[in-house]
Amino acid sequence: MPTVLQAYRRIVDVLDTLMRDLPGVLVTIDGRDGVGKTTLGRFLAWHFNVTLLETDLFLIPTRDHIIYLDDQINRIIERRLTTPRPIIVEGIAMLQIMQRIHRSPDFAIYVDEGERRSTSRAMKRRLAEYESTFNPRQSANLVVSLSDHTD
Repeated sequence: MPTVLQAYRRIVDVLDTLMRDLPGVLVTIDGRDGVGKTTLGRFLAWHFNVTLLETDLFLIPTRDHIIYLDDQINRIIERRLTTPRPIIVEGIAMLQIMQRIHRSPDFAIYVDEGERRSTSRAMKRRLAEYESTFNPRQSANLVVSLSDHTD
């Protein structure tokens, strides 16, 4: 049996009731770059057998801005929710994306960084602006650190 992070087990326990019977719910995973959002999202999508939308796949790389293809992100979310099936959406600045597409998550997870990663000065500035405007850590239903040890 593979080893599962204790934090992953905790998240599964919390989401189990919400995901039971696979209703059309929107779960978001937010946090800074490199903290494990995508890996967590892939694990949860596998565990609950639901769709994961990785917003980085809809990111237009630029030097000074973070630009997402919001219409495509919203189209996929809409399709899953009207099926109805759950969808997990992960990425940086999730609350900002949700605001732009006029959606609210049914459940929001914020992945706290364990140890500081080295990111570009521009990215640090953008993330600091996002965090001061949207307060994603305080707005989340669940805050986790994926730097937990396995057991």
